[in-house]
Amino acid sequence: MSIAVSAASSKLGKLVLDAFADKKVPVVALARDPSKVHAAAGVETRKFDYSSDVATLASALAGVKTLILISSGDIFADRALQHKNAVDAAQRAGVSTVVYTSLLRAPTSELSLAAAHKATEAHIAASGLKHVFLRNGWYLENWTGHAAQYIQHGKVLNAIGGAKVSPATRGDYAAAAVAAALLAHEGKPVKNVYELGGETITLEELVAEIALRAGKPVSAVAVPEEELRKTLSGFGLPQPAVDLMASSDVGASKGGLLVETTDLVSLIGRQPYSWKQHVKEVVAALPSA
Repeated sequence: MSIAVSAASSKLGKLVLDAFADKKVPVVALARDPSKVHAAAGVETRKFDYSSDVATLASALAGVKTLILISSGDIFADRALQHKNAVDAAQRAGVSTVVYTSLLRAPTSELSLAAAHKATEAHIAASGLKHVFLRNGWYLENWTGHAAQYIQHGKVLNAIGGAKVSPATRGDYAAAAVAAALLAHEGKPVKNVYELGGETITLEELVAEIALRAGKPVSAVAVPEEELRKTLSGFGLPQPAVDLMASSDVGASKGGLLVETTDLVSLIGRQPYSWKQHVKEVVAALPSA
């Protein structure tokens, strides 16, 4: 019986597959377009489009014991419905355990992202499937992925202010997903819920570190939510993207991205990757650095 990884061609999915490279367990990579999956030799790829009907999705899960269900990244779609299709397919295919990448404190989070995760968690719980909810905090890459623009403009508009956040690298969240899946797959003790996050910092500290590594002035500039929304809309971003970014900032300003557990460490067996080292590597890799 295999462990399957959905959204295997996504940024997180690719890292999950990489983390399985030295594990002695059969892995199936599931993706909307299997040709975009870059998997190691021996990893089977199958088509798995969240928007497909349940019967089609179930056929792609044949022989799968454990499913790592990576949440849909399509902010324009009904993500809760997409996830429901996958969960119903897992149930029909006889999958034993679903390991779902959710959002930090999904049932009570004020972030707009939380609604789909809350609905998905509820549906999984009601399905009777064994499950592990990996409630991921913020990805460091959500910020450092824009480092070049931050350096170019010299400022980072935000509605977070000095609130504390606990981001981790995408690689650490991938390692946690693999660890949880292996525990479940091998019948070892595993919790139903993990609240995951890295070192506690502020966005201001992160931006200051980017400035330090770039050798150029960059500052975090806190603004009211409405001003942030207006600015983002002025950049030509679609409304769903504006809502997501503004809601995330406001939620973070209220502590919505702060993690006070050691769940990530307990799963990956080490300290989270250093955020300062991550920033150093990101800035060093920029063309102008």
